[in-house]
Amino acid sequence: MQFNSIEFIFYFLPLFLAVYYIFPANLRSTVMLGGSLLFYAFASSGNYWWVAVLALCTVLCYGAALTLHGKRKGILLAVYLSILALILAFAKLYQGGRYLPAGMSFYLFQVTAYLVSIYQGKLEAEKNIIRYGTQVMMFPKITSGPLCDPVQLQQQTKERSVTAKDFHRGLQLLILGMALKVLIANRIGGLWNQSAVIGYESISTPFAWLSLTGYAMKLYFDFFGYSVMAMGVGRMMGFHLPKNFDDPYISRSISEFYRRWHVSLGLWFRNNIYIPMGGNRKGTLMTIVNLLVVWTFTGLWHGVGGNYLLWAGILAFFVIIERLFLRKLLDKSQVLSRIYVVFIILLSWVPFAIGDWNLMLTFLGRMFGVGGAIGNAGEFGYWFKEYAALLIPGVLLMTGIPGKLWYWIEDSWLADLICFVLFWVCVYFICTASQDPFMYF
Repeated sequence: MQFNSIEFIFYFLPLFLAVYYIFPANLRSTVMLGGSLLFYAFASSGNYWWVAVLALCTVLCYGAALTLHGKRKGILLAVYLSILALILAFAKLYQGGRYLPAGMSFYLFQVTAYLVSIYQGKLEAEKNIIRYGTQVMMFPKITSGPLCDPVQLQQQTKERSVTAKDFHRGLQLLILGMALKVLIANRIGGLWNQSAVIGYESISTPFAWLSLTGYAMKLYFDFFGYSVMAMGVGRMMGFHLPKNFDDPYISRSISEFYRRWHVSLGLWFRNNIYIPMGGNRKGTLMTIVNLLVVWTFTGLWHGVGGNYLLWAGILAFFVIIERLFLRKLLDKSQVLSRIYVVFIILLSWVPFAIGDWNLMLTFLGRMFGVGGAIGNAGEFGYWFKEYAALLIPGVLLMTGIPGKLWYWIEDSWLADLICFVLFWVCVYFICTASQDPFMYF
């Protein structure tokens, strides 16, 4: 069961919210925890032992936090974090991650941030295991984030209220996120699939770039859509989950792009790896070393294949040269800097999308006209026409302009009318099209 399913939209969420609102405020964490375990059981696709693994990890980490409380024991923290790292590595490596529980990467990163915050004295260990379980297992964010600041999350778990405005805004976000996923991401993905159907060795250079644009849009609107839906569901229960995307494709550098893309993950790496290693405070050489370490971990977090390390390596290279000299050149032109970002980001998505090295090289060759004719206007024109109704609004949404316009009308009847139409159009496509799970899930 996922957010973009009939089961979640018409059965699980309404029933859960009904129970959640009926119970008094002091029992809502219990309802949230029980609902989260139930959601995770449905989301596990029959692997119900995942729920037991998650519950066991929660109990163990709860106990670990209590032993750290009030103690500056770096060795003890290192032991706990090493155990968490081993759990994640085993789950990812054992039979190619086949037995990796859904969302375990996000879950373990959330727990790590919690333990580090206690060690640093930023918050006290949660003594109520129900509230602690709610913080780390909350179903809106458990499978694909966003990662939350432990201090804010603990405060919201203890003190929160749900107003009519919260419910209204949450419902709007849920519908808008669903539209991004169902109406754009699910459908634009077909453009990328066509390049594999035709065969990478046979596609033209223009179509290679067009299909890669389709992949970039699918990845963006898929994960962006999930994040907006998670924010919406959380808001309907009084939780203010952090914004995970901030119009990254209008960035003027790769560094800025990844401050705007998957914001919560970037903050996690900054706060828990980059800054503790010294950040940029120990000179240029150590800054470069720290950036390489962070990007290596970023690649490994996304997957254990060499293609993910290549993806991370490409980005690390450009982040470093921007810091050394390129950023000064980029700042001179708002147009060229944005063209540069889109070009590099599209190029970096190739190893992210294609795990087979031979196919990856073939596709890269076709992108730059290696191994055959560069142009095929008929092929490009045909597929552009087929997907223009998604490509054009998709590019417009990437500029951030619609988001700014929505801000001005979100409290009006027009916004509610738009949401009403989008909701039922999404339901139609969910019912008539095959299920397309969230990519990060």
